[in-house]
Amino acid sequence: MISTITILGQASDHIKGYDTFRYVDLESREPFEENSFYCKIPVMYWDRSASNPLMKIPNGHFVVIFGRLESHPDLGLYVLAEQIRHFPSNLLIHQQKQRKD
Repeated sequence: MISTITILGQASDHIKGYDTFRYVDLESREPFEENSFYCKIPVMYWDRSASNPLMKIPNGHFVVIFGRLESHPDLGLYVLAEQIRHFPSNLLIHQQKQRKD
C-alpha cells in the first residue's frame, strides 16, 4: 500500500478536541466542469506537541506537506506530516475581498 503523500493546500482550523491536529484545505474540481470544492484533510505534525510548527501557521496560508498516511480511531485517515513548507500569502487578502463581493 502506498502511504507516502505530498499535499499542497491552505492551513485551516484546528480540530476541536484534538490539540495536535488541524485541517488543511485542498481545492478540487469536478471533472468536465468549472465548479470547485474544498476537502478538509486532517494533519498532525510528527513531533505531536501542541507547540509544533504546523499549529503556528496562520489560517489561510499556503503549505506543502510531505508525510505519510496514518489511521486514527476517531478521525479516520490523516496525514502525519514529516516536513512542512509554509508560504505566507498576500493572496489571502485578495480571496477575502472576493468572498465579500
